[in-house]
Amino acid sequence: MPRACKIIIVPEDSEHANLARGYFAGRDVSPGGYQVTRNWTGKNGNFDRVRDWLVEEIRFQARGLVRFGVLALIDEDGQGLSVRRQNVINHLTSLGLPTLDPSQGRLLVLPVRNVETWMVWGARWAAAGKPTSPNATTPAFPNVDETHDYKRWQARDGKSLSRESRLDAYQLGRTIATLNRVSPPNGLPPALQAILHPLSDFLDWARV
Repeated sequence: MPRACKIIIVPEDSEHANLARGYFAGRDVSPGGYQVTRNWTGKNGNFDRVRDWLVEEIRFQARGLVRFGVLALIDEDGQGLSVRRQNVINHLTSLGLPTLDPSQGRLLVLPVRNVETWMVWGARWAAAGKPTSPNATTPAFPNVDETHDYKRWQARDGKSLSRESRLDAYQLGRTIATLNRVSPPNGLPPALQAILHPLSDFLDWARV
């Protein structure tokens, strides 16, 4: 697919990077249309580090020498979705930089509690036959709990969770690309449902 600009992906770790790759594949964006930064150390990144890398990319973007979009993916990690987002906005504002705006090529994705929450949802949804109805009175599978830590299999009260399947992050990205953002399926995690429109707006900007 022809592109008007490059997309820079700033992920917390390899799982977030693979989710983004899968999403773009599902939306027919060729690997040549994006670049994944590999600044993370070890398996996991760090919120402050990823935030700072995101801010730097937006600083370069604001210079206007080359048109490119910036997509960052950082776990909420139980800190609060609005708190995480406002932290990034405050840093951008303090530096006099443009704020987050998917329709202008600047998007922050914050899986709640972490990307593994979405991976567990993806596995449950697939096992249930991928039901697409937004109007079912009860979901065809158990809802994920965004306060649980499905990465460490720990419930919000500190007790251990039973381990279960998690959908591969790349396949999860491809799955997200197929979801109807106007009428998403029942049982979708709220934070995932909330990002469907911004993701589409971001790609619309990149394709102009």
